[in-house]
Amino acid sequence: MKVCITAHSAKGFGEFVGGSERQSALLARALAERGHEVSYVVAGMAGADRTIDGVRLRGAWDPDGGVRYVRAARRYSRLFSLLREEQADVYYARGASYYTPFVMRAANEVGAVSVLALASDKDFYGPSGKYLFKVGNHRASAVIGPVAHAAFRRWGLRAADVVAVQNDEQAEACTALGLRHGVLPSIVQPPPEELLAVEPACDVVWVGNVFEGRRSKGLEELVTLAALLPHVGFTVIGHLTGESSRAPREALDGMPNVRLLGPQPHTATQRRIVEHRLVLNTSPSEGFSNVMLEGWALGRPSVTLAVNPSELLSTDRLGICAHGDLYALAAAIAALLAEPAAWLAMGARCRDYVSRVHDAGHVVDTFLALATPEERGPATSKVRRVEPRRSPIER
Repeated sequence: MKVCITAHSAKGFGEFVGGSERQSALLARALAERGHEVSYVVAGMAGADRTIDGVRLRGAWDPDGGVRYVRAARRYSRLFSLLREEQADVYYARGASYYTPFVMRAANEVGAVSVLALASDKDFYGPSGKYLFKVGNHRASAVIGPVAHAAFRRWGLRAADVVAVQNDEQAEACTALGLRHGVLPSIVQPPPEELLAVEPACDVVWVGNVFEGRRSKGLEELVTLAALLPHVGFTVIGHLTGESSRAPREALDGMPNVRLLGPQPHTATQRRIVEHRLVLNTSPSEGFSNVMLEGWALGRPSVTLAVNPSELLSTDRLGICAHGDLYALAAAIAALLAEPAAWLAMGARCRDYVSRVHDAGHVVDTFLALATPEERGPATSKVRRVEPRRSPIER
């Protein structure tokens, strides 16, 4: 099978990028390892085609070429031509993006299957439209955003042959919108064996990149939480840049129980995660956090303010979700740290879950099933049975 994946950049093949771009790159690599022909079209990458791990990278345009705003029409035309030129069997794009409609249209024109994977729960909603076009002006983005997202819904979401969702909540939203969909788990690479033997000496780790204009990662909430738990050690990893991050960054830097480590390569981040007992997520909303999954693969449960994909933290007992209550989150962290047996049992369940659901081989099998017309069937939804909530310490 020939698969064409479109992405913002090729940084997902490197060590410093996580999230959506890393997932696209991991999927490309896994498909290539299985023997499929995979091309990776990058919007805004200059230079000749090259191959990484069996994946052919193709740049659609020079990001610095031409006159700003005027160059857009030519760029999109070039992207569309390149996508059609690929003549792939399956076209794949991830998240709400300005190029998604071109990917869906190219697939339609060459008679291929189009798969649109969601990167976040917010991909369904209008506010994410302000991230589709970076016009360099907050007020302009506020005006253009809703229009951009309406275009994404019509020529992206509704044009896709299948929408690949990350969790049950997204599946239910697709059902309500009448979208053909299926659950495509994120890929988690098995961690090095030596990391699994590491005994944690630190309390809580928070990992995330917050750039200017990016979706909130809950930095302000992290500041409040660290103040509520002065005797708990917090390690913060990632880029915290831009004016909106300045105040919380400075507040965290002044706290004696907080370490700011800045950005780390993937291998070093894994090492840092396994040195901690708990992985913290203070984001208000996410699809399926890569950091949570990496932590689970290392046997480290998640404690979250609001994120609970497919109710896994509750029904499968892979951590604790505070349902938006910072004080409940603080209490849960303190309680878990006081009872090592509780978080160790959670960690064992986390590793088992990742090995069963997020292994690259299983994800590739699921992707191929979604991308094969005769196997997709009608639009369906996978809904998990919700069990009664357990106490904060889940044994």
